[in-house]
Amino acid sequence: MTETDLKNRLSASVDDIEAPSDLLDRARLGGARRLSRRRFLSLSAGTLAVAAVSGAAVAAPTLLDRFNDNPAAATPIDNDPYGFLMAGGTRGDLAGDSTYLAQVLTAWRTTHRKSANHDRGIFDHLRGEPKVYWAGRTPGGRVALVGQYSDLRHHDNIQLDREGVHTLIGFVVDGKDGKPGVLADSYPAPGVGLVTGIVASKGETKALVVLDIGKKTGWSVGRTYDEQGGSGRVYTPLQFKDGVAVVELPRDIDLPDLSISPLPAKAFSDQWIANGGIEASPPEQAGDRRLWTDFPDRALWPMTENAQRLRDTAPDVFDTALDAVTDKNTYSRGFSIWSGYGVTSNGTAVYLGEQQLDNDPTRVYAVLKPKSGKATIVPGGIPDRNAVLPVLIKLTAGQGWAVARRDAKLSYRYDGGAWSPARPDALLVPAGPKAEVKVEAGGKEEIVTLR
Repeated sequence: MTETDLKNRLSASVDDIEAPSDLLDRARLGGARRLSRRRFLSLSAGTLAVAAVSGAAVAAPTLLDRFNDNPAAATPIDNDPYGFLMAGGTRGDLAGDSTYLAQVLTAWRTTHRKSANHDRGIFDHLRGEPKVYWAGRTPGGRVALVGQYSDLRHHDNIQLDREGVHTLIGFVVDGKDGKPGVLADSYPAPGVGLVTGIVASKGETKALVVLDIGKKTGWSVGRTYDEQGGSGRVYTPLQFKDGVAVVELPRDIDLPDLSISPLPAKAFSDQWIANGGIEASPPEQAGDRRLWTDFPDRALWPMTENAQRLRDTAPDVFDTALDAVTDKNTYSRGFSIWSGYGVTSNGTAVYLGEQQLDNDPTRVYAVLKPKSGKATIVPGGIPDRNAVLPVLIKLTAGQGWAVARRDAKLSYRYDGGAWSPARPDALLVPAGPKAEVKVEAGGKEEIVTLR
């Protein structure tokens, strides 16, 4: 994903909706969460987020558009992704509530200037009249989905497959005052997928509302990690009715963990929740959450004396092993930019590092590659950056421990005996009775017992 991709997501667009006042700021922070791959040591803003970076010039409307907000609708492009919104009558149990529908359309028409997509010019050349595709009651309050044609044109702040008439979508929810307000809007952008869902809230109750785009779709409350170092999600199929699926969410759900995906979920999802996922991350979770990142180059830490032969390949071996078992449906991934590497007494190569997926906490892993046979992964869980040894992984098959702490001198001993020569940053401790590690850092000396 590029920074241009980031700019093609939508954002909350009015003041009176039941969404955090800092949603846009959070989303902009979220845009910085595309954590660096191994060869790129600075953060890039290439992750998908429900936000836009403003500042590009908007193409000037034609004279006709300036004097007519709704010129006659033109023929939309072929394969208009949201085009089906404009066909047929309004659906949902509030389809016959003319007062509510009028309020929804008024909210849509009067809030374009507050949209994060406004500076892309997507509202500059609207065509025809807006239409309420679906309006209904949900556990999270009333929700409506609006469509309208717009003649989208190229400029610096928009990405299109081609110019022409496309269908825009608007997601309308009840605000704190009980009146409809536009939560988010979107347009189809190449390579980004579609915003098809929102989370509507009423008090403490939240509901996931997902648009049916003709694909079997599921929802997931969060990612799981297994004892073999793998990660993934379990998706529950959504049941659509009248073009929409509604699910009351668990009270304790963490919205940044929420995801929707076409089924079977074998790859990166092409459907997004407007105010869920990365967009819902609290400020304290913004940005890079890995243990150690501010290196001028990839940090390479030998953990044993006889490890020099592993130096050049250590990052690739670690990344390749994790790639094979990592959840493919991720919008950002933080690769380790430090690597520990060493050799056990039986000749097994050990590689140490970390990985962060989306909004999840970073996790540490050891990859064991024997002289022959398949590599295995030993997960070390979520590291405690305040611990004496933030990284402490007990290796399988009685091969000892891999430990690490940046800018520390590390040595080991058994049963109160003599200390080994100290190594900086990372250390491989062979198995032995009553093993201990001495950690010298910041003018302090502390001892950790290994179990």
